[in-house]
Amino acid sequence: MNDIDDAGLRERVADAIRRTAGARALPGASAGPHGVERDALMAELRSLLAECDRGLPDDPLRQAVAARLGALTGSRWADGAAEPDRREAIRLLRGARASRLLAPDAHLDAARDLVALLLGPATHTSFGGPGEDTGAIGLGGFSQLLSVGRPEHLGGAGVIEAIPEIRQLVEEVGDQRGGVPPDVLERLDLMTEVSATLTGGDAQGLAAMAQKLLAGDLGPAGDLGPMSSVIRALAPTMKHFAGLLEADGEALPMSDDGQPAASAPSDEEHAGPTLRSSLASAAAVLSAPDQGGRIDNWRDSLALLTEMERPGTLGRGELAQVAARLGDPEQGANPGDQVLAALGTMGLGIRAGRPEDFQEALRLIRAAVTAAGPDDELAGIVQGMLPGLLTGAMLVGGSLQDREAARALLEEIPLPGEERRDGALSGYPGWTGLVIASQSMRIHLRVTEAVEAGDEGALEELVGDLLDLLDSCDRDDEWAFLPCYELGLVHLALASLTGSVDSLRNAVHYQEQALTAPNVPPMAQSTLDMGWAPLLTLSSYLEPSVERIQDGIRRTRLALEGVPVMADQRARARGAIGLALDAVHGLTGDPAVLDESIRELEYAKDELGPSSRASVAAVHWQLAEAYGRRDREADDLAKAVGYARHSLRTTADEVLLQQGVRHGLQVARTGASRALAAAGWAVRAGLPAAAVACLEEGRALVLGAAAVSATVAERLAERGEHDLAEKWRAGAPAGAAGHDAGAGRPQLLDAVLGGALGTPELPSALRRRALELLRPAEEDEAARRIPDASELAAAVGRAGADALVYLLPGQGGADGSAVLLAPGRPPWTLPLPGLSSSGRAPLDAYLDAAAQHATARRGQQRWEAALDTLCDWAGEAVLTPVLDELALWEKGIAEAALTGTAATEPAPEPVRLTLIACGNLGVVPWQAALLVPPGPVHGRGRPQAGEPDGRAAGVRACELVVLSYAASGREFMRSTGRDRLPADRGQALVCVPGWDLDGAEDEVLALADTYYPDAALYGTLMTRELSPVPPEGTPGEVLDLLGAGDNGCVALVHLACHGVAGPDPATSALELGWPQDTEPEAGRLTVTALLDTPPGRTGEAGGPLVVLSACETDLSTRDHDEALTLTTALAHRLAADVVGSRWTAPDVASAVLMTVFHDRLASGLAPPDALRAAQRWMLAPSGRRDAVRGLTPELSRAADELDLSVPFAWAAFIHQGNPGPAGRTGTTGGQVPARGNGEPRR
Repeated sequence: MNDIDDAGLRERVADAIRRTAGARALPGASAGPHGVERDALMAELRSLLAECDRGLPDDPLRQAVAARLGALTGSRWADGAAEPDRREAIRLLRGARASRLLAPDAHLDAARDLVALLLGPATHTSFGGPGEDTGAIGLGGFSQLLSVGRPEHLGGAGVIEAIPEIRQLVEEVGDQRGGVPPDVLERLDLMTEVSATLTGGDAQGLAAMAQKLLAGDLGPAGDLGPMSSVIRALAPTMKHFAGLLEADGEALPMSDDGQPAASAPSDEEHAGPTLRSSLASAAAVLSAPDQGGRIDNWRDSLALLTEMERPGTLGRGELAQVAARLGDPEQGANPGDQVLAALGTMGLGIRAGRPEDFQEALRLIRAAVTAAGPDDELAGIVQGMLPGLLTGAMLVGGSLQDREAARALLEEIPLPGEERRDGALSGYPGWTGLVIASQSMRIHLRVTEAVEAGDEGALEELVGDLLDLLDSCDRDDEWAFLPCYELGLVHLALASLTGSVDSLRNAVHYQEQALTAPNVPPMAQSTLDMGWAPLLTLSSYLEPSVERIQDGIRRTRLALEGVPVMADQRARARGAIGLALDAVHGLTGDPAVLDESIRELEYAKDELGPSSRASVAAVHWQLAEAYGRRDREADDLAKAVGYARHSLRTTADEVLLQQGVRHGLQVARTGASRALAAAGWAVRAGLPAAAVACLEEGRALVLGAAAVSATVAERLAERGEHDLAEKWRAGAPAGAAGHDAGAGRPQLLDAVLGGALGTPELPSALRRRALELLRPAEEDEAARRIPDASELAAAVGRAGADALVYLLPGQGGADGSAVLLAPGRPPWTLPLPGLSSSGRAPLDAYLDAAAQHATARRGQQRWEAALDTLCDWAGEAVLTPVLDELALWEKGIAEAALTGTAATEPAPEPVRLTLIACGNLGVVPWQAALLVPPGPVHGRGRPQAGEPDGRAAGVRACELVVLSYAASGREFMRSTGRDRLPADRGQALVCVPGWDLDGAEDEVLALADTYYPDAALYGTLMTRELSPVPPEGTPGEVLDLLGAGDNGCVALVHLACHGVAGPDPATSALELGWPQDTEPEAGRLTVTALLDTPPGRTGEAGGPLVVLSACETDLSTRDHDEALTLTTALAHRLAADVVGSRWTAPDVASAVLMTVFHDRLASGLAPPDALRAAQRWMLAPSGRRDAVRGLTPELSRAADELDLSVPFAWAAFIHQGNPGPAGRTGTTGGQVPARGNGEPRR
């Protein structure tokens, strides 16, 4: 080449190099040429490089061309990630630098580009995929990460071998900029360590590295993005695997070609690879030769391990695919794979909110157990997994049955200080954390039970258990935050029960410790971060601070930025923000803050899916409260009512899903109080029909669910689902909670580990499957379950009643009200100031006296005085204005013949009212309310002097009105449609007097002798020899009398026995006879048993009259609006009419009243009329009472001598059921004595 040609080439090279300015091998670099321009320039440089090789082979210009071509090629790789471009760029840059002919700046630029290219597969990994969650690595990303981590001769990307060169290049670049940052050198040291460990089979090094990672000392790995999650997920398995290898010979097993390989199963594992070999192989994947599809299998394993460490690493679709592959034996899955697939499927269930995923996880676990055969280690792992599986299922649409089954399993896991049974598993990856989580969950469920029972002592004991658990934890363990979190919850519960400021302070302290704990797993951290707004709001009750609450809101908002771990996580976070903003509004009164709270809650509502009924109910209720509180714009109250009804309907659906009364009541407890608040908003908005709907959707939910459940089997059968219908009737799905007496361990665990064929079901699966199957055909199911106001008013007319009256206590400082429904009229409301919180003072005083009357000195006298005051208030504040509003005084006074004039013929029909008394108004004996009529009457209400104007001092409500009670409008309608049975169906008299019902036997025998000579007798009758000896009167026998069996029911069942009102339906019970060779508990007929008793197979539409003549049979000491008393339970399904009592009346007075009641029945009166007549008889002076043929001489003398007119003696007894008169619904009259064969027809 001559000088002229050389000059021309140099000029063309300089021009081309100038046009490459800015080209770098960095992803996203914007400078330099791109696209077609870059490709043309690269072709030009390649041509110039060929010319240089011919004419200037040793000239620095030739190396400059090679370096810039390398930079352009690297730039194209950075844009498109084509591996040939990366390798070509590396070759060009390495060659140019090796010549040592580059200018210093070009030499340094080439070093920078080489670092990017050598690390390329690690830095240029593409994550996620179309339609996947933001932040997901995705399976494609995992494949690339595995490639990065494998040596090049095993199919990797060559990054491992390049680490020494990368370190040299980094130091070279760093020297030009004042030194390499220490964290970069640490990262390079870690990469060098990883390289040596994986390529050299250094088991001890593997163990040391894993220990460092587990201790949280990730150092530079903390900045490795998605790879950090992979390292964290793999670290426990690496440590465990290395420990196994050390025990076997200090080195990784080698394959035939001298490379590290996965371990083979030992003789003990011959029957099938266990979880141990599966996890070990997952750890070895990065150091094993590629064997066809094997790398994909372990990529899936690693992906699932990482997903469990950091949920959201995989998209939901990919997670489902991975779990399906790992759980499929036809794709080579072994038991370890299937257990891992089950864990992944559980995670998918939480993220997607699908209970069916937990059923699939249960199937996978069972399949793993079946495939593995007897394996104590696998059994221990399964036992540790099942409580989490059941709890997860409950959270995403299961029932409290799932929680109860989890509790039974968790009781098998020892607390600190208890004997441990998991020694063989203590070294397994993550086992310590699983034990801490299980122990915390076990205590949490105990806390839940203690809170529901209001048991302060139990909560104090659980504080001690949690402190012991906290002391037993390594504070650096990633799950050590859980005992702190639970301690915060327990102290908060104690603060709520006791009002203790110290407990509140402790709650804030422990919650803050939990939220700031180090090393929290990412899967838990995102949910913990949601807690800042509630925590700092809680702390403001100790030291009010708007700034602290706003800081909590800011921190919780950050939790919205990550991938949700739970299906409703974002909605929960926004709900927490809404609560905090509401607290700020309370402190500042700023209406703009309340508006912001509403906006946040509207966003929360929009983010809700159908998966979590609890969240749906909670968010809609928060919105209802916010709109109800704002009440500034025209439709605020209407919106409050609408959102409240949505919340109540969701709660009703949740109650329906529960198996049994006890679980249903636990879910229903919030519904009634919310229904009252919502009805109050509707009344304020002038929407009485909506008020009725709110009340119907929120009260007596358990009774409503029982009614729907009773028809499910028939509806399933109609759709051809006969097997499911039979299972529904059986009512006990496989895997129910509790212990199997024979196996000695929880039934679900036995079903999973035992040899039975088939897959065990989640406890909630049966009810959920049945209800979901019916729902598509009945999209209006929620609306269909409650009657509207017009239907209720029509039912009032059909029953021959004057009105159905809802009594609503006022909320906050507002007045209470009555919602009135009468035939032919739309519903309307009546303000009742006497039902405001201040106006209800006599009721509060009565409840206080009732709580102490059995223990306090002079408690009985105080209670009777409070009862008298209560009756005065009930008449003046409530029933008097109700009768005024209904214009029923004239009718009532005329029918009762209280004017002193001769009675007219025929006598007018009596006033008939049915009361639905909401809240604790349900304890008031409204029939004893003292009324002051508008004109002069001759009443028998209270013996005292008349008023100066000649009016009577007052009359009791039962003198003017036939009063019945109903638990809800639904129950009222059900009662009005149930026929009374004719008397010739027979009667049964049951006497179980216990130790103190001295007059019970005399009462029963007198009734038998006078009114029911052919009645069947049951129980204990000591004063008369009977042959044959009467049956004991057990719960089973009584249920048969009520029609629960196959033989139908009798017309009347009179029960002279103890009745006990308790705080829950399992303790409210009739004390009946118990079978021989059993304990007295076998004689308890509880509310739970009554409602859980399926109807008999006779298909009768009618029901008997049931008389509960003693003790507290229409009283609940809690959950008044659920109305779960013995009386309501009987009226719900088994009886047409029930007479019960709200307190224990004196024996003599009770016996007299019962005798008069049966006498009036015998005269043809319907049960509500007969009860009213008996109570009027008690009120009359002894000289003006009609003769009653059933009264014994002893009772007659007592009636003459005692003052039976006091409410204490007679007002306890109430009627529930059919409110109509005799013959109204097809009956032939009252309960006339039967003349039959002496045995009840059953």
